[in-house]
Amino acid sequence: MRNNLRMLGLALCMLPMCLQAGKGQDLKPAYQPAQGRNTRSGGPIPAGIILPVSLNSALRSDKSGSGTTIIATVMQDVPLGRGETLRKGSKVTGHVVEAITPGKGSDESKISFQFDQVRFGNQTVPITTTLRAVASRSAVLAATPELTSSENADNQIEIGGDQISYGEGGPVMVGSQVVGKYTGQGVLASVDQDSGTPSGGTIDGDARPQAFWLFSVNARGAFGFRDLIILQSGRAEPLGEVTLASDRKAVRVDKGSAMLLRVDDSRSEEAQARTTPSRETGQ
Repeated sequence: MRNNLRMLGLALCMLPMCLQAGKGQDLKPAYQPAQGRNTRSGGPIPAGIILPVSLNSALRSDKSGSGTTIIATVMQDVPLGRGETLRKGSKVTGHVVEAITPGKGSDESKISFQFDQVRFGNQTVPITTTLRAVASRSAVLAATPELTSSENADNQIEIGGDQISYGEGGPVMVGSQVVGKYTGQGVLASVDQDSGTPSGGTIDGDARPQAFWLFSVNARGAFGFRDLIILQSGRAEPLGEVTLASDRKAVRVDKGSAMLLRVDDSRSEEAQARTTPSRETGQ
């Protein structure tokens, strides 16, 4: 009897500790330490933002099959407004939708693709983009400044034809109009956020100038390719899907070629709804 009473007393003493431990276990799954949360403010990439990117690998209609991942690197810091910046080196990813070679239901070679997301700090943000311009690797090299003399610096021609005066803060000219300045990474220009054309405003007074890297402010189309055309820029349905075409055996856009993308919308639900499923390749 004495042993039974001793056991009962011990059990009553341990009961509060068991109850406290049970409460701690119930709370633990709902707890998230502050350092594990995504605390970055600002949200998605605003519509209208221009992204100058360089391809990390070749894009070819005879080798890049449906579903092939495309990765491009942002080549200049991109001001987003609200004091935020998409940093140079950020990765933009997408995939090939369809590739067609001549004789497979078409007289020309084609490749369709789209960019789906961008890495922004510690976030992966869904986006839909359209293609303003594409430049070959040789066109990129021709527009890359070689500051061997002041004469060369003042006569550098951008992809698309604008003249630029390199050197920190050097003016970017379209004819006699100053539309932007050089920053050491590339061109910043004041453009209309809806149309993407020069606005005539000053860079210093623009809260969100656009990054063009080595491209002219008015650059649109294909540069440095013999017969490549932008058949679909992504502005028509299906939104975000770009199609390049060529009369040659294959569409070939080499590694190091550049693209000037314009963000159409980066809101998560809409961007994900617009993502086009990969179609069967025509190869």
